[in-house]
Amino acid sequence: MEEVNGLPAGMRRFNELDLARPFFLRFCGTSSAIVLGFFLLAWLVFSTTNSPLLALISSLPALPIVWWLYQSTSLLHVPLAVDLNHPFMDGEPMGKSVVMIQMTDGSWIDLGNGRVRLAEDDLLDGCNLVRDNDDYTHIGHFSQHPMTHKGIKKQVVILNQALALRDAVNGEEDTIEQARRRERLDTGLLERSWMEEETEIEIDPDGIISKFRGE
Repeated sequence: MEEVNGLPAGMRRFNELDLARPFFLRFCGTSSAIVLGFFLLAWLVFSTTNSPLLALISSLPALPIVWWLYQSTSLLHVPLAVDLNHPFMDGEPMGKSVVMIQMTDGSWIDLGNGRVRLAEDDLLDGCNLVRDNDDYTHIGHFSQHPMTHKGIKKQVVILNQALALRDAVNGEEDTIEQARRRERLDTGLLERSWMEEETEIEIDPDGIISKFRGE
């Protein structure tokens, strides 16, 4: 694994991809509804009390609630980056694909071969990212959240989907279908939630997979 301080040229963060846009749009929609709700509350307070100060005070919780929503929505903060050859991108791959992740210290790591999973960190708060192999080879400190945190598990599902698609481009042995079966057995979380309610993760790579089947 190669560790670098900054994201190398040619890599794109997951949250910058068109694939991740629905998550941001849902956040914007939810945030707009929250702001509108507090605006209506402020208008009602002003209408009944004729006090601009009370109306302003009643609307103040809107911003911290939206900020909390942004910070707590894990799919807006997936610490993943892919290169231009990865199927998450729109273009056709022209060579080997690379997947990188960002650790809690800010460094970016090329994940190399194999899948990943979470492991408790006995020394620091949160959890580590390890290889999904017999030795659970340590990769690095992944999150301040515990490994039972639903949002972190969802991020790892996306990481493994990205790795499976990378391997399809690179001609590795592990197939996408095998990786998806293992993810279901390992986490039971090819489901996601918006505001932590269980609905399906809307990163379904079936259309991307068809590139490699000639469909």
